[in-house]
Amino acid sequence: MDFECLQKFNVGLNEKEHVVYSVAAARLGDREVMEQLIEAYAPLIKALDRTAAATYFCNQFANACLALQYAVSVLGKSIDLSLDNMTVQLFAHEGKYGVAYKLDRWAEQAAPSDAMERRLWLERVLTDFYGKTVKPLYESAAVIGDVDAGQMWGLLPTRFNYMTEQWLLAEESESIRSAISDDYAFLKHEVPASVFGRSKNPLDVKIRWIEDLKDPCKQIRMKNVCCQYYRTEGGYYCYTCPRMKEADREERRIKARQSELVTT
Repeated sequence: MDFECLQKFNVGLNEKEHVVYSVAAARLGDREVMEQLIEAYAPLIKALDRTAAATYFCNQFANACLALQYAVSVLGKSIDLSLDNMTVQLFAHEGKYGVAYKLDRWAEQAAPSDAMERRLWLERVLTDFYGKTVKPLYESAAVIGDVDAGQMWGLLPTRFNYMTEQWLLAEESESIRSAISDDYAFLKHEVPASVFGRSKNPLDVKIRWIEDLKDPCKQIRMKNVCCQYYRTEGGYYCYTCPRMKEADREERRIKARQSELVTT
């Protein structure tokens, strides 16, 4: 069934094993309820403060965003990811902790076959989801994390750019490949900024490229915003972090390549 395809995004009907915290998503617009979730999540990821925990939660919620995008582009249908149909679960798995999104019921709508009708359908699906599901959660988490909501929205392009690329590489159908590219372009360029509560569509960003850590012949994407890993126990700036100074990035490349030479 289609919902099984979305389990890789931790979205589905089945209860996760080893759930340690659970809350109805519709309640998370309440600052007190969001605070309780962030307080429960922080020690699980060894966050040093609420900023890290709130950012990590929003980064994990990108899975729900990706699940919808995958459904409309690859499966050709929308799924009900409204707050009233979702329960957020923190769960343990192999010594780590994740965030899952359990749907109370499975509800889907097939995309229209007519191109113009599909465009209107896609606009409605994405506008409802980002305006009524993602926006309340990100804004609530931003308050608890004491950061601007733009930091939360800024996490999405990094995840989307990587995952849509992977879908394109894995997909053989040219029509589905076109849908993946066109639908992502629609999300970035056609959904109004007001839907996200921002002055600019947060997914419409310029990709910055940097030299691969180990291979000087390769280029990789820099993250759009910091994921706050450095604010977790034992954490540090990721190599692709926009906060990292170029001199420090170069030093990390040199060390990584020297290590490669030693091991080979």
